[in-house]
Amino acid sequence: MLDLLSVFASHPSCNPSISRWSNGENVRVKKLHDLKQWLTVADAARYLSILFGEDVTDADVFRLGLDGQLRLSVYFVNGARGRCGPVVSGSDAKSTIEWTTPKQDPEGTHGLDEDAVRALTEANLISEADLADGITVVNFAAWVHGLLLGDGKVLEYAEKTVLLDGVWDLTMLGHERLEVEQIYQSLTGGPEVDMSFQDGQLDHPIVSREDGTYCQIHERNASAHYRPAACLPVDSVIVVRTSALRDLEARLSEPDQRADKPIARRERATLLVMIAALAQLAKIDVSKPSGAATAIEHQSALMGARVAARTIENHLKHIAEAIEGRSA
Repeated sequence: MLDLLSVFASHPSCNPSISRWSNGENVRVKKLHDLKQWLTVADAARYLSILFGEDVTDADVFRLGLDGQLRLSVYFVNGARGRCGPVVSGSDAKSTIEWTTPKQDPEGTHGLDEDAVRALTEANLISEADLADGITVVNFAAWVHGLLLGDGKVLEYAEKTVLLDGVWDLTMLGHERLEVEQIYQSLTGGPEVDMSFQDGQLDHPIVSREDGTYCQIHERNASAHYRPAACLPVDSVIVVRTSALRDLEARLSEPDQRADKPIARRERATLLVMIAALAQLAKIDVSKPSGAATAIEHQSALMGARVAARTIENHLKHIAEAIEGRSA
């Protein structure tokens, strides 16, 4: 339950914007919040102001969402359309493999590398007997039916769109992240956000719900056909589930084990060297902390454990010093 009674009315740090809740209104607010499945961003900010004992603005709520501390959602006021399905591993995703022989395409380039031959045999398109007979394959092509999310994950969505209504969670994997970032920058007087992803497939909003269903939002074009939407519907509203606020409150109430036993300097240096080695294996250039941090943040989001880019960058900046210390 959203226990607003845990906030002491006489808390010495309460400022005027918070103290207005100290006159008994918190009891009524608690009961009202318990009945709601979601809150507006403004209401979520007021609740967090009480929880933290200090002013929390709408911009702070959006920043918590961007940093992976608070799950943001979207309420489709008039519904939306999307292609939906589960997220599966690339090896389990539906795929199509096509190939032709020299007889079918005499002008083709003969021969395939080992990976292509292995894919054909695993798909039962070529048998071991065929290989023994010296069959040659040309013009090999393979593709996955779905949206590539990275980290070997695929959104295996259906061919047809379906109606989305009610509240869905923002995955922060697609264009919705840029939209939230733009709202945050606008509220804080920041710069305009470049509203495009490097990966075109993810340049569209992606939402999810607790049963594991993911959906890429679609919109109707001039020909009345549906296509991937450029952004969230204009008649949708970003909200915060009360369950997400409970999750945040539960994490804040957990004892900080790290405070009992801080990481020693030597252990920290060892971990940084290990991170550098793993990054090199993954072909991530940690000598450029900002770019590396963005790539690692995206990967952590796909794992369901997002770490903010600025937090990652702060750690990566110490790698060179750690390596130098171990080499001395």
